[in-house]
Amino acid sequence: MTDMRSQLLRARDSDRVDACTLLDAARDSGELSADEHAQRTSKAMAAKLFGELDDVLRDLQIPRNLVNSPVVRPDRRTPSTRWRLAVIVLAVAAVVGGFAGCVAHTAAPKPPLPDPTTGAGLASFVAAYQAHFGDTKADQVLLFPTYVMVDRRSTPDTGRDASIRYDGGFSNFSDSARSSGEDTFDLAALDLRKLAALLAGAPESAGVPGGQIAHIGIERGADGGPEVSVYVDAAGGQSRGGWFKVTAKGEPIAIYPPS
Repeated sequence: MTDMRSQLLRARDSDRVDACTLLDAARDSGELSADEHAQRTSKAMAAKLFGELDDVLRDLQIPRNLVNSPVVRPDRRTPSTRWRLAVIVLAVAAVVGGFAGCVAHTAAPKPPLPDPTTGAGLASFVAAYQAHFGDTKADQVLLFPTYVMVDRRSTPDTGRDASIRYDGGFSNFSDSARSSGEDTFDLAALDLRKLAALLAGAPESAGVPGGQIAHIGIERGADGGPEVSVYVDAAGGQSRGGWFKVTAKGEPIAIYPPS
């Protein structure tokens, strides 16, 4: 029988990252389709409790490198000690990746869709988003190498949320009752040039040299503006990746290197 105390324990950012890593592995192994992966990833990123993470993971096989993670083993669900600032690491990575990031930001996009996890791809997505919706407001944005998932209010006067997929064009993925609370932020607040430099140096920032960005999450921060979380997978998926979080202006908030 499931321990309800564990189900009701609040999940940490690191637990949501582990859940997304499991979902990525399930997609890559054929357990989940691209649409199932996108839907479950969106739920995992928005999860507040371990019970919500369990709901999206319970039917999946577990990769060996995550068997002992808290998201899989309830007995390991204890208060986090991994949170720490990483100003120096991110600053160095920004310098290292600055030139490549600026080049990526200004280079002509490759058809049909620039990789949204690069500086050029992120800028291209924001421009396409504004052109399509007439604004840059969103509740949550998840950027993957080949597509983007967005949660936003269906219309200004409705209590509904729309989940939208972008892969060169926009299409409604699902529609649901709007969650309580103020989640909306403005993508126009993003400093795309500074973020391009950070994305170019993301593997070094996350403590995973030679790795690659798996996905990027953008959500409302404590100040009402967007915060950007960048998740990096290790090469070959043989070990756990790392991730870091920055403000809309590229200022470091925290880093979670591989444990």
